[in-house]
Amino acid sequence: MDELRLTRIEVARDGEFIEQVKAALNLPADAQVQLKNITRDANGVSVEYDITLPIRIVGAEFGVANGVTVDEHLTARLRFDARGTCVSTQVTPLDEQRLRLLKDNVRKLAKMNAIYLAAPDETIDPDALRARRQAWYVQTDAQGHKRLRRAFIA
Repeated sequence: MDELRLTRIEVARDGEFIEQVKAALNLPADAQVQLKNITRDANGVSVEYDITLPIRIVGAEFGVANGVTVDEHLTARLRFDARGTCVSTQVTPLDEQRLRLLKDNVRKLAKMNAIYLAAPDETIDPDALRARRQAWYVQTDAQGHKRLRRAFIA
């Protein structure tokens, strides 16, 4: 892979450059990367990206949430020197403990019957789900993935 270079600050938001960032950080193809912040100082430029990683949760213990995709949010920081060469990268780790906590939360919601299984094109009524004490719902998205979403905040 070619060296990651930031030739101009504006390039940091360019789709092609973001694809290079994804490759440099070894992110999966389905990761979503959006520019969050750019700061410049005497030594160069720091660029911060928000990363959304889709995580698939599979197992009978997840009840109606078996097979759902949950978005996990990370942050990446890249530092470029005055010549535009990437000198450091830092990504919020998605470690085993964080994945275990995510799965534990989904398992707990399923056990408490706090997840509603919606039809693919069903319009969600937060008031009806609030009455049923189901703050979460599972619905198939446009790409055919089951998604776990929040219906309301209690």
